[in-house]
Amino acid sequence: CAGCVPSTMGNVMTAVSAHSDETLMGLLASGQDAVLAELVRRYQNDVFRFCLHYLKNVESAKDMAQETFLRVYAARDRFDVDRKFKPWMLRIARNLCLNALRRSQLVQMEALEGLGGPRNDIKILGLFSETPEDRFVITERRRALLEAIDTLNGESREIVVLRYFQRMSARDIAEIMDSTEGAVRTRLHRILKQLREHCAPLEEHL
Repeated sequence: CAGCVPSTMGNVMTAVSAHSDETLMGLLASGQDAVLAELVRRYQNDVFRFCLHYLKNVESAKDMAQETFLRVYAARDRFDVDRKFKPWMLRIARNLCLNALRRSQLVQMEALEGLGGPRNDIKILGLFSETPEDRFVITERRRALLEAIDTLNGESREIVVLRYFQRMSARDIAEIMDSTEGAVRTRLHRILKQLREHCAPLEEHL
C-alpha cells in the first residue's frame, strides 16, 4: 500500500545511519550511491569548518567542502575499509585547500583565536588563570601565545591547529599529514616547548 512506503524508506535510512563510516564507504564502492548522503550529513559541517580554517573565506570553504565529497565519491573504489574514514577524508580536504592556497599564493593558517579560548588548551600551555582579577594577565598571555604561534613555520602551525583547534589525535594528524604518530608527537612536544619559551619573558613581568 502507498502508506507503507514512508515506513520502508524510514527503515532503510535507519539501517544506513547505523553503519560505520567505513562500512558506508564499502557500500558506496559496491554501487550503493545513495549512502553518500549519509556521509555528507555526518561530516558536512566538520569539513566546512576544516576548510574555513585554511581558506578564511566562507564561500571558498563551502566550495571546497563540496569538492571534498565529490573527491570522496570519485575515490570510493580506492578506499581501504580497514582504515579510518575521517582522517582519510580530511586529508583530501587538506590537500584541496593547500592546492587552492598555492594557486592564489596565499600564506595563511593564522587567526588562532580559538586556541586561546578553551580552558583545556590553555592549561596545556600553562597559560590559564582561574580568578576574575586576572583578566588582564589572561589577555596579555593570550596575546603572547598568538604572537608565539605566528612565529611557527606553516607545518608547525598546522599541527597546532589540528591538535588543539580540530582536537584530533596524533594518529589522525599523522594520517592527514602523511607522517607517523611518533613523528607528530615528537614535533608537537618541540612546538609546545618553543611556545612556552617564547612566552616565558612575559611570565617574568606579570
